[in-house]
Amino acid sequence: MVLEYSSEEIAFMKQKIKEKVHPVDFVDDLNKKFLNERTLISITTKLGRLGVSYAHCETKKSQEAREELQKLSTSEEAIIEMPKKEINLVVEKDKEIQRLKTQVSIFQRKYTAANKAANLQESILKVLEETIVALPSVKVPAIKSFKVGRTKESALLLLSDLHAGEIVKPEEIGDINSYNFEIMKNRLKCLSDSIIDISQNKLRGYTFPKLVIGALGDFVTGIIHEELVESAEDTPIEWAEGTALVVAQFILELAQVFPEIEFTGIVGNHGRMTKQVRFKKRYVNWDYITYTYLSLLLKDQKNIKFNLPKSFWTLQEIEGKTFLFLHGDNIQSWNGIPWYGIQRMVSRLEALLYSKKIKVDYVCLGHFHNAGSLDKVNGELILNGSVIGGNEYSIGKLFMSTDANQFFAGVHNEHGLSWRYHLNLQNAPEPKNPYIYDTNKPIIDQANEVLEK
Repeated sequence: MVLEYSSEEIAFMKQKIKEKVHPVDFVDDLNKKFLNERTLISITTKLGRLGVSYAHCETKKSQEAREELQKLSTSEEAIIEMPKKEINLVVEKDKEIQRLKTQVSIFQRKYTAANKAANLQESILKVLEETIVALPSVKVPAIKSFKVGRTKESALLLLSDLHAGEIVKPEEIGDINSYNFEIMKNRLKCLSDSIIDISQNKLRGYTFPKLVIGALGDFVTGIIHEELVESAEDTPIEWAEGTALVVAQFILELAQVFPEIEFTGIVGNHGRMTKQVRFKKRYVNWDYITYTYLSLLLKDQKNIKFNLPKSFWTLQEIEGKTFLFLHGDNIQSWNGIPWYGIQRMVSRLEALLYSKKIKVDYVCLGHFHNAGSLDKVNGELILNGSVIGGNEYSIGKLFMSTDANQFFAGVHNEHGLSWRYHLNLQNAPEPKNPYIYDTNKPIIDQANEVLEK
C-alpha cells in the first residue's frame, strides 16, 4: 500500500525548494522529521505531480565543487604545483566519506523500520490487554479414574500454517485447491470433530488427561510478500482478530473433552513485520499478536494454559519426553523438502542443547506444508502439514501441492510417540454449527453469540 504524502510533508518540501535546497540534500531531513522512509525517486515524482520545479536548486556537492574550483582558479600555481599523488588521496578520501555516509543512512533507515515494527506490536498488545473481553468459559471435564486395561497417555496436536487471510483461487491453479477464511473455519471445525471422535470413540482403551497443542507458526498470511497483501482478505489486524476468535472456539470445544490443555506457540516467517529477515526480536510478529489475542479470549477458561516464548524455538516436556518446537523457515531449501538441511540443523541444535545437558527426543517442524517423519538415533523428526494446502506459489514454482492436514498423536510415558494420525482436512464439509466470525461486527457481540451457541 502506497503511503500518501501528508500536507505537512508537502509544505516541508515546498519550503526547501523555495530555499533552493535540492531534494538530494533534504531527503534525509524529511525522513527524520516524518519517519516515513521516502525515497529520492518518490520525492521527485511527487514534486513533479505538484508542479514544483527544482531545476534552480543546486546540490551541496555541486556548490562545494564550484566553490573549490573558484578557489583553485585564483591560484594557477597552486593547481600546477599540486602533486598528482595528493590529488588522488583527496579523491579517495572523498569517496570513502561518501561511502560511510551512505552506510549510515541505510543503518538509520533499518533502525527506524525495526523500531516502528516493535512499537506497533507493543501498542497493539497494550490495547488488547486493556479492551479484550474473555469468551465465556465451558465446563471442564472431570479426570477419569484409571482403570485396569486402559492406557494413560497425553495427546499432542501440531497446529500450523493456517495462513489466515490468504485467498487461493481454484481457477488459477487448475482446481487443485481452494482457500479463504470460510474454508479455514470449516477445516478447523473438521479437525476438532476428528480429534474428539478419535480420542473419545476410536481409542476407547485410552485415557487422555491432557492435550498439548504445539502451534508452529504462520497462523496469518502476513505482509512480507506483496502479491499476498494485494490478493488477501482484509488487513493484518482482522487476520489476527478473526484467527484468534476462530481458534478460541476450536480450543473451547476440545476443552470440554480434555481435562487439561497446554498451548505453546512459536512464530513463523509469514507473520514478520519487516520484509527483511531479522534475528533480533523475532517475536515482533503477527503470530505473537494472534497468540496473545487468543490467550486473552480464553483467560477465564481454567483448564487452558498458554506458553508464548519470545524465542523462535522452544522445548516442551510431554510425559517425560522432550519435544523441540520450531517453525523451520531458517532452514534453506530449494525445490522441495531439504531433508539434508533439516538433518544438519537438527544435529547442530541438538549438539548445542546437549552442551547444556538437554537431550531432545522429538523435533517438530512446520513451514514446509508437507507431512513427514524421519528417524533419529534417539527419537524422531516430524514435519507437520498445513491447513491451507497448495497455493499459487507451491504449484506455480515448485509444481507441488499436498492436501491440508495436521498431526495428532499420543505420547506414552515409557514408549514416547505411540499412535498417530495425519488428519486430512482437504475436503472438510460445511459444518452444521460453524465457528462464528464476522468482520462487520464488534468482537464483544460475537463473543455473546459464541455463548448463545
